[in-house]
Amino acid sequence: MARKGIVYLDTNSLSQPDSTRPAQPALLLTGDIELTKSFSVMRVQEGTFVQSTPWYLTGNLVLATRGGWTIPIQGMWSSPINGYGQAYNAIGVSPRYRNWLTLHGGYRNLEFSPFTLAGYTVRGAGFELNPGLLRVGLMVGRFSKAVEPSATDPDRPATFRRMGYCARIGVGTDRTYLDVILLNAADDASSILPDSTGYLTPAQNVVLGLSGRIRANKKLTVELDAAGSSYTSDTHAEPQPTAPVDRRSKYVNYLNGYRHLMPVNSSTSIRTALQASLNYRLKWADLRLRYTRVEPGYQSMGVNYLQTDIERVTVAPTVRLFKNRLQFRSSVGWQHDNLTAQKRTRTDRLIGSVSTSYTSDDNLTLDLSVSNYGLTQQAGYRPLNDTTRIAQNNRTLSGSVFKSWTGQGQLHTLNGSVMYQALQDLNPFTADNNHRQNWTYTVSYTRQNPATGLDLNFGYTYTLSQATAMSFLFHGPTVSIEKKLFTNKLRAFILGSYLKNNQILAGERQQGFTIDYTLTFDYQLTPVHRLSISGTTGINRGAQSYRQQQGIVQYTVSF
Repeated sequence: MARKGIVYLDTNSLSQPDSTRPAQPALLLTGDIELTKSFSVMRVQEGTFVQSTPWYLTGNLVLATRGGWTIPIQGMWSSPINGYGQAYNAIGVSPRYRNWLTLHGGYRNLEFSPFTLAGYTVRGAGFELNPGLLRVGLMVGRFSKAVEPSATDPDRPATFRRMGYCARIGVGTDRTYLDVILLNAADDASSILPDSTGYLTPAQNVVLGLSGRIRANKKLTVELDAAGSSYTSDTHAEPQPTAPVDRRSKYVNYLNGYRHLMPVNSSTSIRTALQASLNYRLKWADLRLRYTRVEPGYQSMGVNYLQTDIERVTVAPTVRLFKNRLQFRSSVGWQHDNLTAQKRTRTDRLIGSVSTSYTSDDNLTLDLSVSNYGLTQQAGYRPLNDTTRIAQNNRTLSGSVFKSWTGQGQLHTLNGSVMYQALQDLNPFTADNNHRQNWTYTVSYTRQNPATGLDLNFGYTYTLSQATAMSFLFHGPTVSIEKKLFTNKLRAFILGSYLKNNQILAGERQQGFTIDYTLTFDYQLTPVHRLSISGTTGINRGAQSYRQQQGIVQYTVSF
């Protein structure tokens, strides 16, 4: 109703709050905590060996607030091992506020780029800030702890305490961005006793990286990762000669004199790494081009492992037809090593693969694939002897069929596969003594009955391997039964396998068998608490007879 320009609001027509609907809690906790203990007993002719692992307490929790914070927490604690202290204690947390701020604390595994900081475990603190187009990231802390040499554990390598940081600044979004990354880490030479270092020397590493992506449209995406690493393997080494052997050292010396950022001495090596890719996507096809070049000796203290001394070009097209039911995938690549011509030989590899898959309307899937890996050698800084030159082809052909159907309230699954592998030596001087062929056949059938809670699985494996003066034959069945009891509170699972082997080595025949069986009970005590007990026994009879028993007890609390 309106009168003299005044509008009256009828509040009776407005929707009222639903008092029956529970309000969102201020703090929501989800996740689980697990306590695990295991043991192992090995019986061989020399005697009986018992190994007991410590108690492990692991947790994965997520806290969520009404204000927009999501706080994932991961942690692990272990009991002492043989009185020598804690095996491994770690906890990490990464609170995230909406989609633009993430904080890091404790043990974290961040990835800024594949050549700088790539999933390496750092104990410290950091953040990632992405307001608008700004991209900022920082992680500071301990890259490795100090470990003194131990006479009681000679296999444990000694290490210095390694401290460092990795910073990232860039512009853009997840779709299109450009980042500049700096990693600086160094060993603390005073973190372990000087007389215990032996051959160990303190190192320092500075890496400058560039990472970017351009997604021009829904079809085209270009990615680039590049880095240069200055790695000093011994910070106490002799000074750099007046005329550096590596021409790149003069640029690093300039930066060092300007900011004292990269110390350079006779143990310093400067290497680069590059990776670029182009992806072009259509409705029915994809095309991926990738180029990788990593110089020999490239190292980053923020990378666990990286294949070096490699240059590779890969082309990988994919075609999808009949609403993605039929797919063709292929990949062709060429790679070689000896980038700096410092090896006696250069190895070239030609890698190719083709695969196709088809999925029908009645849950039938067929897969076929062929791959060929060719390897040849060329002379490096010295001539190559033809009688020892490596020239090989590794060929693999495989196929599989998968079929599922339902009937009388049960789900049936049939799966079969076959694989053929062959090593072909292309060098006529060594071909007679260097060939190998493998055949592997597997078939399995599964029946699931949700009404009775009974699941059955039957499988059989046959593997034949033949090479010069030797052959191996392994075959046998596998059976598993799973039963749910007491309205699905208790799950009982048993798995058994028998594998017969027949081996011929240098004209001598050896026969034997291996039996493995596992029994598991998983009981849901309450909706929150669960107890699992599992035991495994393995018996081997043959050239090396043994009997091994393992057991695991696990208690889980879920929120």
